[in-house]
Amino acid sequence: MRDPAGSAARAVLVRAARLSAVLAVLVTPVRAAGPAEAKAWLAAIERSPDLQKKLDAAVDALLARNPQLRPENVRLSVIDLDPSGRPKIADRNGDRPTYPASVVKFVYLMAAFAWKDQEKLEIDATLDRDLREMTYASSNDATQRVVARLTGTSPGPELSPEAYREFRDRRLMVKRWLATLGIEQLHAMHPTYNGNGDLYGRDRQLLQDGSIPGGLPAKPGEYPNRQAMTANETARLLALLATDRALSPASSAEVRERMRRDSRKQPHLVHRIAGGARRCDASLEIVAKTGTWGPIYADAGFVRNAAGDSFVLAAFIDSKPPYRGSFIADLTLRLSQELLGCDGAAR
Repeated sequence: MRDPAGSAARAVLVRAARLSAVLAVLVTPVRAAGPAEAKAWLAAIERSPDLQKKLDAAVDALLARNPQLRPENVRLSVIDLDPSGRPKIADRNGDRPTYPASVVKFVYLMAAFAWKDQEKLEIDATLDRDLREMTYASSNDATQRVVARLTGTSPGPELSPEAYREFRDRRLMVKRWLATLGIEQLHAMHPTYNGNGDLYGRDRQLLQDGSIPGGLPAKPGEYPNRQAMTANETARLLALLATDRALSPASSAEVRERMRRDSRKQPHLVHRIAGGARRCDASLEIVAKTGTWGPIYADAGFVRNAAGDSFVLAAFIDSKPPYRGSFIADLTLRLSQELLGCDGAAR
């Protein structure tokens, strides 16, 4: 736990810095962060034995209380964004890829604002509505429209080999952008589907393309080019978002606002990051995106207090029968107590 007096002093400094930042925006052009800067910062993230010890203790205790879950069911990554030192990381199965369900939607939200920063995309009223529906309501229909706008593609029947090559290349645009930031293990090239006939033709053609590296390892009967994310890479991208290193400051702030969560307004989040953080301190800033599908129960985001202390958590649970309990919220509560110094009662 950090020194409360130090946190209070930092809170004063952070408020002053935020005022200075607002004034600076009035006279300074908004600049998108450069990929080299993002890569260098990610490379400086340190493995922390102390943070690993805290994570292991919390996870082992929670697994003991959730007998349905085994250690191999959880993929977790935590990055401590302590403003007084270098960022630190710890994980459990953090490099094992998993199907992300709707967590991937925050990647497309970030990509839209990256395209805006690069003057490749205008976020008009239609796209703005789709981004909000994709992020807040987690609409799959909106996600399909967003991916189409980002990549200049459209659904339809299967394509000829030549046309398919262009379609495939365009659908790799988000993944190529992530690679420029130093994010290599997020395989994000598909929208999400409802399962009501919206997956067909060229979209199915792409999912069946096993020649594209990075897809989720396929079991018999599964598509070989499914979406795939690791907890560590998810956390690293969120850390860039939290620190304005993937997008311009204005775009970073807009993305964070769209991902802001409050379990009082969204009661279904009580067992996710938002619910756990609120149990610790109702004033904490919570930015996150959940995902639920079949055996997947997931959430990824960051939590920040008024002093500027913050941590990123990416949590993917993959279990059969499907788990829908409070593991993620309980872990968030414990990490908030350890890293942010709030005093909510653990359960």
